[in-house]
Amino acid sequence: MKPETSCAGPAGAAATNTEPASVTTVAAATGRQSRRADYEYASHRKGSTDVPDSGPLKLICLSDEEQGVSLRVIGGMSFSGTDQYDALHAEIVVSTGFVSGRVELYLNAYDLDSWAEVLESLAAGRKAAWLESGRSPRIMIDPTEENESGCTEVSVCDVTGSQVFVTVPIVHQPDWVAHRQMLAAVRSRFRLER
Repeated sequence: MKPETSCAGPAGAAATNTEPASVTTVAAATGRQSRRADYEYASHRKGSTDVPDSGPLKLICLSDEEQGVSLRVIGGMSFSGTDQYDALHAEIVVSTGFVSGRVELYLNAYDLDSWAEVLESLAAGRKAAWLESGRSPRIMIDPTEENESGCTEVSVCDVTGSQVFVTVPIVHQPDWVAHRQMLAAVRSRFRLER
């Protein structure tokens, strides 16, 4: 099965993947709907607008021929009506032959700064975790070959919803330079308020 998380195309290019019909949701439907409903309620109260752009941008794309994990930014959220965004609407997609799913989340400027720091750690060959605040799903990446699978391992934990934890081994060595380019593309398209 070719994963939906394929990284074909130039780094930072808009991702236009089609969702396979067999994808099941890793996140519990009630938790995901509750988080989205809470966010939409808060957005409505503050007069926000979800600003769609030309298409999703990948921020993370860790995959091989069999499976993968990606995070794609779907659009920007603006509460203030300025030309800057307050948050980014995104989703994490896990695709394997055994388990597949997606979970929504919202990112801010500080999350992107933290991702830049994580990329530095990963490029140096160190394990790293991202989004550890407890307000969104957590991503942990172990690029070392000394782990149990002998591959880069990407773990996603839906700490705010279903409590599901999944680890996906990736055979190919990730290109952290390409991930820095994806981060730069996201920051270029979505100017975030600080």
